[in-house]
Amino acid sequence: MKKNKIKKAIITISLIVTAPFFIAGCDIGGDIVIPSGATDLSVNTKADDNVFDNPSAGIVITEAKALITDIQYERERDGLNQLHHPGPYVLNLSLDGSLKELMTGYTVRDIYTKAKFQIHKAEDGQSIPDPEFKEGPGENQRYSFIIKGTYNGTPFVYKSKKSMDVVINFNKPTNIKLKKENLTLVFNKSTWFTSGATILDPNNAANVNTIDNNIRNSFKNAFQDNNKDGIPD
Repeated sequence: MKKNKIKKAIITISLIVTAPFFIAGCDIGGDIVIPSGATDLSVNTKADDNVFDNPSAGIVITEAKALITDIQYERERDGLNQLHHPGPYVLNLSLDGSLKELMTGYTVRDIYTKAKFQIHKAEDGQSIPDPEFKEGPGENQRYSFIIKGTYNGTPFVYKSKKSMDVVINFNKPTNIKLKKENLTLVFNKSTWFTSGATILDPNNAANVNTIDNNIRNSFKNAFQDNNKDGIPD
């Protein structure tokens, strides 16, 4: 009997101790259950340059898309990175200034100062939803960023073969704390094919490194944008 009583007491104590962890395991809002301490965070991108290209310009961009992976955020309190989602994602960039959703998913609530991701060259054996990023098994048949348009009236397709780490500072330390929030990442496409006042020919192999660096550096700003109007909250 004593052994049974001891067992019952241990079970009762265990339930009392573990119950708060089960209760804290989720936040309930209406009928939606989300992980405790997490925010359902969406990420959008937008161009902040001219809404439409000037047809008289040497370069006119009609389409741009990127293969993106390892989206993460740097925490203010210790500089460590919080992974949002590994990807890969194919992002078809909106070129007219409107928002384009990159992804949505849970992330841990905290204060963040930077967004980080990789414009990712497709890997051998990796399944990619868009076949244009992977034309074959060869190293020179896999791409990270694709731009289509015209150069001096002649159509071109620029395909970057470089993986690029992108780090974007938020306009201010951003407290992700609500059940549902949005971040907007800003890029400037007008810089992709320029070097100072010079327009770079996308078909000239000598321009590849400069163009690739321009693409990486064109992602220049990020901010909290919960109403998704493309303006910092």
